[in-house]
Amino acid sequence: PADCKYKFESWGGCSAQTGVKTRSGILKKALYNAQCEEIVYVTKPCSSKIKSKSKGAAKKGKGKD
Repeated sequence: PADCKYKFESWGGCSAQTGVKTRSGILKKALYNAQCEEIVYVTKPCSSKIKSKSKGAAKKGKGKD
């Protein structure tokens, strides 16, 4: 929730098994007595840079015009 403020670490290394990287955030502040997790984990795909490049290339490229 937006009422929970976390201090996040930097992103960890990429997991070859899952294809994602993870970082954790430790609760700094809970507003309005919000029920907040003490620690949260966030994941994102490792290949985000590659994906955005291929999207741009796909738009320019060999579509049926």
